[in-house]
Amino acid sequence: MSDNKTVLVTGASSGLGAQFCRALAADGFTVIAAARRIDKLQSICEEIRSAGGQAHPLALDVTDIDSFKAAVDQAETMAGDIHCLVNNAGSSISKKAIDMTPQDFDFVMDLNLKGPYFLSTELARRWMGKGIAGRIVNVGSVSDRKAIPGHTVYGTSKSAIARLSQQFAREWINKGICVNTLAPGYIKTELNAEFFDTPPGQALTATMPRKRVGVPSDLDKAIVYLCQPGQDFLTGQTLALDDGQCL
Repeated sequence: MSDNKTVLVTGASSGLGAQFCRALAADGFTVIAAARRIDKLQSICEEIRSAGGQAHPLALDVTDIDSFKAAVDQAETMAGDIHCLVNNAGSSISKKAIDMTPQDFDFVMDLNLKGPYFLSTELARRWMGKGIAGRIVNVGSVSDRKAIPGHTVYGTSKSAIARLSQQFAREWINKGICVNTLAPGYIKTELNAEFFDTPPGQALTATMPRKRVGVPSDLDKAIVYLCQPGQDFLTGQTLALDDGQCL
């Protein structure tokens, strides 16, 4: 195991999060795969270990802020100090803006913004106390720079997470903590594959410059790059990886 390469990935039970775990483990990171579905996490961790990597499952609900301290304590017991956090967990509710309820709004914001905020500060507090040069990667979206009808709150939350990366980066710049955003374009996962196979999904794909959507492995090199302990000159930035979908 490489020193200073233990990473906690939220939303790790499927989609981008699961692929982030695979890519980081392949690069030598010890992975803490965190999500609510522990059975899915165990399967992913077994897959990683079978390939020669190191991974541990961690039950975590990123909307349960009061559980963060105990969850990070558990992660440290399993794998030692955490050096990088990937705030990947997120979701959306597809509704017109005028149809969103306060409960809908809170659901999206709690998951996409509030949870990452407080999980980041939980780890940053520990890093400052131990002198650890931590890394945080907040997963944004093409919707932080492209208005998508029916996803007003989601787009707002992703714009906010990119700004949060800048705020954290500036506040912690002299603490050795680097914070950046990875903002993917449209990526086909098991969660949205059915949509991209429908006529509306195919019509959306046809509007893209290369008439295609990405796959999770298209982000492998980017997530590994942003998590590297030696990347201390890169902070407060958004890496847009969207295959030119916003051009």
